[in-house]
Amino acid sequence: MYYVLLAPGIDRQAVLSELKRNEIYSVFHYVPLHSSPAGRRYGRVHGTLDVTDRQSERLIRLPLWVG
Repeated sequence: MYYVLLAPGIDRQAVLSELKRNEIYSVFHYVPLHSSPAGRRYGRVHGTLDVTDRQSERLIRLPLWVG
């Protein structure tokens, strides 16, 4: 998989929409483990994970195969 970490302040949805307009079907699907249902139920988090949350908001995944 090819991941892109967008620069801070760039609107991820706008980038995804523009890529789709150009028939590049990129997606976002990364959910930090501490935010996932199992992570919230079974995980142990001490304090906030602000850096992880901010980074996850900047990630997009490029398609591996154009076909």
